[in-house]
Amino acid sequence: MELFLALGLPIVLLVGLTLLFMTEGIPSWIQQLNRNSSTLWNFGIVAMGTMTVIIYLSNK
Repeated sequence: MELFLALGLPIVLLVGLTLLFMTEGIPSWIQQLNRNSSTLWNFGIVAMGTMTVIIYLSNK
């Protein structure tokens, strides 16, 4: 069950969203995310770095 959740679920979501976008076209909210992609990348990198530091300091 855990293997399905770790590998199968993301694959099913990826294939499902790909088929949905191919048939219906790309929704406007996805296009809006594409315009702000640099902001999202920067936020994600800072968030991962912050979580890494917090986890490292909490284990000491």
